[in-house]
Amino acid sequence: MIPWDDVRAAIKPLRFIFWGGILWIFDLTFTTTTNGTGFRCDVLDDTVGTILITVGVFRLAKAPVPGKYSAVMSFVKAVAIASIGETAMKHFIFEHPAPLDFVLSVLSLCQLAATILFCLAMKWFCDAAALPRPAASWKLTFLLFCFIYALPLGFFYMGSLLAIVGQTSFNVDLGIGGLLLLPVFALPLIHLFVSTSRLKRAAESGIAGDLGQRGFPVVLPPDDGSR
Repeated sequence: MIPWDDVRAAIKPLRFIFWGGILWIFDLTFTTTTNGTGFRCDVLDDTVGTILITVGVFRLAKAPVPGKYSAVMSFVKAVAIASIGETAMKHFIFEHPAPLDFVLSVLSLCQLAATILFCLAMKWFCDAAALPRPAASWKLTFLLFCFIYALPLGFFYMGSLLAIVGQTSFNVDLGIGGLLLLPVFALPLIHLFVSTSRLKRAAESGIAGDLGQRGFPVVLPPDDGSR
């Protein structure tokens, strides 16, 4: 079982990841272009959000969770650093050469894999901290990303990679069906925020399995006289 100090230290990184994700999800963008090149201004800057997420990931990676946690978080850290460069580059509008499109498609696959592995790592963190409810929540988030994102988006990214290598076009037109699927694709992201919030609240309240037996406070509901 990891020390309570490490559980407490996870609160601020989880806040960074939560607010960084909010900046990623919501966009308010203005663009200026001239002859195919230009600049994109994002009021809710994705680069700032990515930096917040990266700082949070680096701090969470320090937790002494046994097993494959350290290796998985090392991969997540590497993808997070690469994503900072990607989001910064998106401020500039220009025609991408084929090699750059290939690298960006590979990075998109890595970002998807890193998100899924991060959810799994957070479940391991909760298991090691004796936080059963947040652990169950992160497990559900992991499964949602696997079934709703990994399968369809994995196919899309692989198709894009093959199209770049073969110098052909790859387009998927869902039509009105795409709008109907938006709530489904939003579900894993919403649950990611829910799981982050649950882990943060559990760490703040001190409810962690047998923490009361270890001398840490356990928050109990007030007695209303019914018991």
